[in-house]
Amino acid sequence: MAIKSYNENNKRLYMVTVNVRSKINPSIRKQKRRRGIETKAKAEKVERQLYEKAYLEVAAIDGQGFTFGEIIKRWNQYKIMDKFEPISETTRLDYLACLKKWTFHLWQKPANSINRADIRSVIKNLEDAGKSKRYQVNIKGIFNRIFNWGIEEGLIKGVAQSPAFGVSVKVKTERVPTILNRDEIRKLLICAKDLQNPWYPIWSMAILTGCRNGELFALTWDDIDLEQHSIRVSKSFNRRLNLTKSTKAGYWRNVPINKDLRNLLNLLRRESTSSHVLPRLRDWELGNQAKELRKFCRGIGITPVRFHDLRACFATQLLQNQVAPATVMKICGWKDLDTMGRYIRLAGIDEKGATDSLINLFPDSAPLRIISN
Repeated sequence: MAIKSYNENNKRLYMVTVNVRSKINPSIRKQKRRRGIETKAKAEKVERQLYEKAYLEVAAIDGQGFTFGEIIKRWNQYKIMDKFEPISETTRLDYLACLKKWTFHLWQKPANSINRADIRSVIKNLEDAGKSKRYQVNIKGIFNRIFNWGIEEGLIKGVAQSPAFGVSVKVKTERVPTILNRDEIRKLLICAKDLQNPWYPIWSMAILTGCRNGELFALTWDDIDLEQHSIRVSKSFNRRLNLTKSTKAGYWRNVPINKDLRNLLNLLRRESTSSHVLPRLRDWELGNQAKELRKFCRGIGITPVRFHDLRACFATQLLQNQVAPATVMKICGWKDLDTMGRYIRLAGIDEKGATDSLINLFPDSAPLRIISN
C-alpha cells in the first residue's frame, strides 16, 4: 500500500495505490488505484476502503482455487520433469499451443467454475473454424487430460470430474487412408528413376524400410550395417525444434536390408560426401515432402498419397506377403496393437478367404433370374 502526493495545477493532491496478493497462489493479485484526493486524511480513508475491496476479491478467488491458466502452467512445469508418465517435448508444446488457441478465454476463470456450457462454446468455436470432428475430439481429450490432472493433484477444489465429461462430439465415418498397391509402387519408383527425380532415393528408402520422415532425415552411415544386413533406427529429426532426438516410440529398432535396399545403399554410398545417407533436398528441409510426392503421383497417374503413407505401403506389403503381424510391428516400431490393427485392415489379411465357405449355398439346378420392375 502507498500514499503519494503530487502537484497538479499548483494544488497538492494525493494518489493511493493498493496491491493485495493471494496467499494461496502468489501469481494472483488485485491492484486498486485512486487519484485526485484532496487531503492526506481522506487518502488514508480511501486506502482502507480500497484495501478491503481488493482483499475481498482475492479472498473470493482463493476460495474458488486456481485459475485454469494456472493449472495449465503447473501441468506444463510438472510434465517437463515427469519421469513416470513422460510425454515428448513436441507433444507437450502441441498441447499448450492448442489450449492457448482454443481455450484462452477460460484461462482467467477459476478452474472449478468451468462448466459444460464453456466446453460446448469451445466445440462450437472449433466447428465455426471448420475443424474436423476428429480434431474436436483431440482438443476435448487434451482439456480432459490436464483438468483431471489438476483434480488428482488437489489443485481444483470441489470438483470430481472434468466438465468435458458428457459433452459429446459425434465423429464422422472413418476415412479410408490412401495407399499405393503393388503396381502403383512399382510405377512410382520406375518413373522416378527414369525421370531422374531427386526424390527417388528418398521415396525408395521410405518404401523399403517403413521409416518415418524424421527418421529418414536423421539417418547416417553409422546406422547402416551391410554385413549384418540391418539398419538401426535410433533417432529422428524434429523440424519444429530443429534438433535430432529419439524415435517417436522412444526406443531403437532394426530394419532388415533386402537385395533392392542393398543396391540402393551401395549406390548412395558411392555418391555420398556426407555423413547422412540421403540427399539434403531444399524442399525436404522446408517440410514439403508430402506436397512433392502428391504432385508427382498425379503427374504419372497413380493415387496421390502423402509421404507418411509410404510407411503404410511398406507395412501392408509385408502383411500381404504373409509376414507375421508381430514382426511387422517390431520392424515399424509400433507400441500398441490398435495402430497395428489399422494396417492389418488396410492389408485385408484378416478378411482374405473368409467368404469361401459360402460358395455352395446356391444349388446348380436353380438358375438365377433377375426380375426388374
